[in-house]
Amino acid sequence: MVKVLQINAGSKNFGGVSALLLNIWRNIDKTKVNFDFLTPNVTTYENYREEIESGGGHIYQLGINSSKMKGKIKLQKALKKFLSEHEYDIIHVNSGVLLFNYMVASACRKYSKAKIIVHSHNNGGRSGIKEKFSAPLKSMLCRQADLLISISKSSSEYMFTKKAQSQAVMVKNGIDAKKFAYRPEVREKIRKELDIENKFAVGNIGRFMPQKNHKFMLEVFAELLKKHPDSVLMLIGQGELAEQVKQQAKELGIGDKVLFLGQIKNVEDYYQAMDVFFLPSIFEGLGIVNIEAQSSGLNCVVSDVVAEEANAAGMIKYMSLKAPVEEWVDALLSYAGKERKDCSEMIVSAGFDIRETGKTMEKIYIDLMK
Repeated sequence: MVKVLQINAGSKNFGGVSALLLNIWRNIDKTKVNFDFLTPNVTTYENYREEIESGGGHIYQLGINSSKMKGKIKLQKALKKFLSEHEYDIIHVNSGVLLFNYMVASACRKYSKAKIIVHSHNNGGRSGIKEKFSAPLKSMLCRQADLLISISKSSSEYMFTKKAQSQAVMVKNGIDAKKFAYRPEVREKIRKELDIENKFAVGNIGRFMPQKNHKFMLEVFAELLKKHPDSVLMLIGQGELAEQVKQQAKELGIGDKVLFLGQIKNVEDYYQAMDVFFLPSIFEGLGIVNIEAQSSGLNCVVSDVVAEEANAAGMIKYMSLKAPVEEWVDALLSYAGKERKDCSEMIVSAGFDIRETGKTMEKIYIDLMK
């Protein structure tokens, strides 16, 4: 059996990368490959501990905030100690942050005999100064890896050197499309529970962090309410900016129109209640939530930094963040009253089925050990 250590940068908030790794684990043959999960600070997998441990996996957390350079140095030392006590065939490093990936991959290369996979999960977020110095760091990162994986063309360009991009393997972020299939009876149930039965529901699922651009989201929604007062904004997730966003909603006078729903395990049910999905991210490697939304028959209005590969069912409208707020409002309202249908088969046909992703990753791990 191939023993894999999955390392991702996430905090205690369960985000897209954590969800992808967990779902891959659920769809591999655990007699051939199995995972342990490690996060630098607080584990993202606590709610799934029983499931993971009963499936032969383990969860580790190092208690280190690696967001600053001092933390990244501490993380390297902690990894040295951890890897002296645990042995793996493959270490799979997952992040959208170039420096994090390099620091972790270099430590794993130095202190372990494992094969190293570096997986790019993002396509932006560096400042101009950081971008200037990214080229040598990309080269250093690529030298640490036995295999490079990306989720989209833009995420490969963002993380890897031009030469390495041609060698990187593209793996689609699969989902359980049937789980997200449109179900009118669930839509009716959730909308009744939320008391939004006659409302136009704009929805977003994502961590409250700068990348997701909640500030702009609220500004657009405040203008939307002027044209369509019977509207609500459904926000699902947790994160560092949650309280700040709640305060902004109050200051805009729309606090009673914004539903802060927190972290929800059955998000597939809440897509059903939405009328349009809204993702004005500042950067986004793929935006797996767009794949989930489209599977449930939801049209998406997103920023044009979202990877083109995300438009799996042709239901995404791309917008520039420089476009006037009014244009964003009109784009969202164009889906008011639009007929809904199940598009899960289209998502499967486009290759975003988690079962296929699981098989692909299982083969990658096994082949890497040959």
